[in-house]
Amino acid sequence: SKTFDVRLNETDLGGIVHHSNYFHWIEETEYSFFESIGEPVIGELDEDFKGTGWPRAEINIKFVKPLRFRDTVRVDLSIKKIRSAGIIYSVEMYRLNTEAELILKGQYSAICCRYSAVSLASNPEVMPIPDSFLEKICTHNT
Repeated sequence: SKTFDVRLNETDLGGIVHHSNYFHWIEETEYSFFESIGEPVIGELDEDFKGTGWPRAEINIKFVKPLRFRDTVRVDLSIKKIRSAGIIYSVEMYRLNTEAELILKGQYSAICCRYSAVSLASNPEVMPIPDSFLEKICTHNT
């Protein structure tokens, strides 16, 4: 999990958080997870100028209550399921101003892909999750 404070620039004129910021916090939490297992979010380029990444394939989020300027929010992220080429995450957000109050819940999937740094017009290629990555996840969750 990771905690954030809602800044003014993340809100609309009414002081309510704009929906896009929720996804920003979810990604920041996911990137912290990657760092905690020593895995790069964006893989280094190989000799063919191809690298790896984790684009989103599907997002299903239910907004329960709005967040406002100066709220403190905690993002809880867990792995719900691991597939051959992707991870399905479960996510919940809580407002922490007084007691933990559910703000958002849902799930999303990220797919392991290779992409070309030379030909930006080419689509990423889905690839199996490397065994080394899976081993890091298993070690982290024990």
